[in-house]
Amino acid sequence: MTEELTYDSYTVGWICMLDPALCAARALLDEEHDPLPPKEIDDNNYFLGKMANHNVVIVFPGSYGVRATTQAARAFPNIRFALMVGVGRAVPRPPNSDPRKDIRLGDVVVGSPGNGHGEATGGVLQYAAVRVAGEPSFRIKPAGGLNKPPPVLLKAIRRLQLDHGFGKGKMWTDIDQVVNLGVPALEDAGYPGVEHDRLFKFEYKHSSGEDCSSCDVTQIENRGARKTTRSVVHLGLIASGSPVMVSPIHRDPPPSPGKSLVCTDREFAGLMGTFPCLLIKGIYDYTDSHKNKIWLQYAAIAAAAYAKDLLRVIHPKEVEITPLPNITEPPNASQANGATQAMGHGAGVGSSLEADRPQVKKENTRADVKILRAESI
Repeated sequence: MTEELTYDSYTVGWICMLDPALCAARALLDEEHDPLPPKEIDDNNYFLGKMANHNVVIVFPGSYGVRATTQAARAFPNIRFALMVGVGRAVPRPPNSDPRKDIRLGDVVVGSPGNGHGEATGGVLQYAAVRVAGEPSFRIKPAGGLNKPPPVLLKAIRRLQLDHGFGKGKMWTDIDQVVNLGVPALEDAGYPGVEHDRLFKFEYKHSSGEDCSSCDVTQIENRGARKTTRSVVHLGLIASGSPVMVSPIHRDPPPSPGKSLVCTDREFAGLMGTFPCLLIKGIYDYTDSHKNKIWLQYAAIAAAAYAKDLLRVIHPKEVEITPLPNITEPPNASQANGATQAMGHGAGVGSSLEADRPQVKKENTRADVKILRAESI
């Protein structure tokens, strides 16, 4: 006899903002369930199914971010945590002697706390645009107010790291599966090729035009070749906020002890204040002035494949015994919404990924923030 599924049957949330991320998540469902009758007015679209033995609800937000998580949590009262799966820009370092430690396009970054920033960050820092000495810059806000991933997720990250190091795991098989499905929204989702992964030197700005065909190729960093084109997973801090970091002066300076910022994101800053979650980002571009959207679909698939592999190493009983989160409405929804305003279903790629230059505002220097380009984070 088939089990009758209700809103209470789903224990894992999966939030994505862009069409490619949604399509990749749906493609990786082991089975897709019929929609449930609506309980109340809700801005979100929900896609239900089973993935790696877990009943998962994929949330495609409606009008804005904070409301998306609170609505989803109220509709599905047994969700223990959420995976926030999407794409982001890498904060690259000078070339490493081990090319696997270089962040490349198509890699995956997982928000992981550490390196002096405390467990309370949840692997994510918030930033804001300001002017410092007349120049646009970004400041990291205090880490408080964000929900860290529950222990079951932190344990699974480590377990999956060990599996991948031993040659196990299904992430790369799942990437190939989705790429070859022929889903219309992912029709250009194949691996773009290393020739389309060009990291220019820190000081070199984009020349002109929509692509880098007129940029000086002698300014490309010389990075060692990897033995395989498989996506590499990096653990570290993700800076989330608005506007998008796009200029070379916004790039993190060369590494120093304690620095671990590896990725920037604009989609999820406001959502993390209302629900325990984990950020998983596929890398489609770098934090510089050289635009690159060729990798967008592939990066979305890589992030989704990692998320499914993570669920694979979590036993359903572990989720069941994870305490239910305490969901509270933010005291000021307009402030908590922050960077996620207008980046839900209606915004699409245009507003969250294609900002040409940040619009910065004047703000007095405060002691409780750090200047991203000047201080170690």
